[in-house]
Amino acid sequence: MADVIDMAQRLQAADNDAAIAAACVPVPRGVSGECNECGDESKRLVAGWCAPCRDARDKVVRTRGTGFYDFGGDE
Repeated sequence: MADVIDMAQRLQAADNDAAIAAACVPVPRGVSGECNECGDESKRLVAGWCAPCRDARDKVVRTRGTGFYDFGGDE
């Protein structure tokens, strides 16, 4: 039977695996130009969006119930 230390070691190993997997995600190549969303010039656009617009879009997506924060609503 597993004791508390064994369970903690398994949890730590799972956390390490998740952190390593997240760190291995490739960084998309950016180009300079005008942002499709705000129209400002940027040295690095990814999919046509500058960093502030991408960050704002990611915050909206996370708070609207998709991805990690999806709890199923009233299903």
